[in-house]
Amino acid sequence: MKYNLLVRRQAKADIRRAAKWYRKQRPGLEKEFVQEVDAVIGRIKTNPEQYQIVHRDIRHAVLKRFPYGAFYRIEGIKIIVIAVVDLRRDEAVWKMRADRTPKVNQDPFRTDIGHE
Repeated sequence: MKYNLLVRRQAKADIRRAAKWYRKQRPGLEKEFVQEVDAVIGRIKTNPEQYQIVHRDIRHAVLKRFPYGAFYRIEGIKIIVIAVVDLRRDEAVWKMRADRTPKVNQDPFRTDIGHE
């Protein structure tokens, strides 16, 4: 099955923030981090069900070289990445997003949910 991928705004901000931190540690390391994020997202897109569910309908894939994980849900043919965070941090960060992030397939006429 071919999946469509959506990386939420907050997840993109996670990646930028981490890349900036890695750049301060060693110039060029941010590029290696972003390449690793791209690789894990590619693996997710190829076979999203290969990763286990860690909370409700949220799955996560671990980066090979960095202590980060990509957290996502599958909705039909859509994969929604909600967070890319340091796995040493409190899991409440990504769980809160999972609980607050509306599913893409929810009723578009509801006024109490935000759209990206």
